[in-house]
Amino acid sequence: MDLENSKEYKKTILRLRWVTFIIASYLILFGRGITFSQLLPSLLILFYLSSNVIAYLIPASYFMKLSFFYIVLLFDTLMISLGIYMTSQFDTEFYLLYFLIIVFASIARSFKLLMINALVICGIYGWFIWNKGLEDGILLRIPFIFIISLFYGFLIQSFEERAKRIKMELKEVEESEQRYRQIVESTHDSVAILDEKKQIQFFNKRLLHLTQYPPEELKGMELKKIMNGFGGDEIIKDLLQVSASGEPIVHEADVLRKNGEKRKVEVGAAKIFLPTGRIHTIIYLKDITDKNQMEERFIQSEKLRALGELASGVAHDFNNSLAAILGNTQLLLYTIKDEEIKETLQIIEKVTKDSAQTVRRLQDFTRKRTHQEIFKLDIKSIVKDTIEITKPKWKDDAQGRGIHIEMVSNFEEIPPAAGNASELREVLTNMIFNTVEAMPEGGKITIRTFRRKEKVYIQISDTGIGMAEEVEKKVFEPFFTTKPFTNTGLGLSMSYGIIRRFGGEIEVESKVGYGTTFTIILPIELEGKEEVAVPSMIKKGREARILIIDDEGSVRSVLSRILSQVNHKVTVAENGMEGIRLFREKEFDIVLTDLGMPGMSGWEVCKAIKGGSPNFPVGMITGWGMEVDRAKIEESGLDFVISKPFDFNQILNIMAETLESKKRYS
Repeated sequence: MDLENSKEYKKTILRLRWVTFIIASYLILFGRGITFSQLLPSLLILFYLSSNVIAYLIPASYFMKLSFFYIVLLFDTLMISLGIYMTSQFDTEFYLLYFLIIVFASIARSFKLLMINALVICGIYGWFIWNKGLEDGILLRIPFIFIISLFYGFLIQSFEERAKRIKMELKEVEESEQRYRQIVESTHDSVAILDEKKQIQFFNKRLLHLTQYPPEELKGMELKKIMNGFGGDEIIKDLLQVSASGEPIVHEADVLRKNGEKRKVEVGAAKIFLPTGRIHTIIYLKDITDKNQMEERFIQSEKLRALGELASGVAHDFNNSLAAILGNTQLLLYTIKDEEIKETLQIIEKVTKDSAQTVRRLQDFTRKRTHQEIFKLDIKSIVKDTIEITKPKWKDDAQGRGIHIEMVSNFEEIPPAAGNASELREVLTNMIFNTVEAMPEGGKITIRTFRRKEKVYIQISDTGIGMAEEVEKKVFEPFFTTKPFTNTGLGLSMSYGIIRRFGGEIEVESKVGYGTTFTIILPIELEGKEEVAVPSMIKKGREARILIIDDEGSVRSVLSRILSQVNHKVTVAENGMEGIRLFREKEFDIVLTDLGMPGMSGWEVCKAIKGGSPNFPVGMITGWGMEVDRAKIEESGLDFVISKPFDFNQILNIMAETLESKKRYS
């Protein structure tokens, strides 16, 4: 039984029941002079009527169940039998209603059910005849009822078997028809069937998606029109050949979409022999554009990772050296009064800080800082600020060289994006500077902002000289530059690292002679907080006993001298084991330890101190900077981290705050 037709099935059953009810009611009330005054037959009719009304409230799906159907059938059989019994019409035509029940039972198309119901009817009616001692002629009705039931049963069984065979044959035909259609329509490849003129006669939905042509334009189109010239007789002939290994030959080619966009595909072909004797060609096109891009991104990512690991180690060593240079320079600035010498030292200090910033950018590039705080940014405002900040470069400087650069901006309404305002400005500044350098004869810079799904896009395009494909692939690699004497090659690599830390992407498209487009893609940030600048305050603290543990002698020396300037008593140790020994022998207020040391690391030093004195302040000074694992900081109980190279005022400020905090909570 088909549940989809359950409502119609229920209606058929109820109609037959109403017919049975009406005939039975008539025979009960008017058969052999029965009147309305007889109570039991009238109650029987009311009961039967109620059952029909209640049946309308029962869900149609129940009527499709064979067990429920048999209960209804048995109920109707009992109602007819009670009608015969109450009116004593054992030898009248009342029994013919049993045949209506047999017809009713045949609806279920179950031979077994029909035979069970026939036995029930024959048993009840036979008992009536035998109990009343009626003549033998009446008794012949019993086998007649059973024979009719048997006839209906065989008829139904034959019908069911034939219906099943027909249904199975139709299903096989449908499956056979759909099998190849599904292969073509459901495949991930685009499929086209060409006639002898190499015109497309059939295609699947994938080909529509690949080419972006409407069906009416694609049908009858020559293959070479969408294959960017590819698809001549010689190429098709080549594709139909089989290689020596038995594998079909596959070519790589470009598909030209209706809008002019190119997609890279793998093309294969096979012959189709039609019953008419004609030979058509089936073409398979596999879009490998995204796959190629993913492979390129993976290779790029691996290159950047390897370079990043190298750069990270170099940055650590540089930071240690810069810490000694900057610390000693600031010590001299603190003590020397000669203005001329001070001016020279200030130049050294500035260059050292700039170098430290370059190293920090290297570290930022090499690793995504999982603990960096992300804010929601007003992209439009940041882009406008950057355009204004870079105006001397793209306008004043360009005009001074006798060229004109036009700046065009197009801002769509976009939601806030995730990131850090100063770092995003730095990225945009790098991009604009690159576009200016790419237009030695002048041109136009176009900056757009727009939204696509859950991402915010910033596009920076120029009409400059563009980049060759090999240059485009290396553009985000650190130290790669086409201007080795005027550029460090860190700008775009640093920009790439910043945007990756924001959870975004940078894409680049370029064509030699036509210009370049950089696209920054950032995730939307609706729930985050806005970035607020907090001014740095310098505090003076009390004198303290400070233990410095560092394996670099120059770092120990400069730290010791800086802290001694404000009368702190400093003790130094050149490794972790010596530091722990001194900590246990003497009394200190603060411990400063390096992270990477031979034998015992800074983490182990911190754990050893915190194990016996959980509230004792321990700070870490490290050349790894912001790459220090936040989870390890919390696990070890470290109180603060200072990145090398450290600033004179920064060190004193942190010492004062730590001592003040220790006093407040001790």
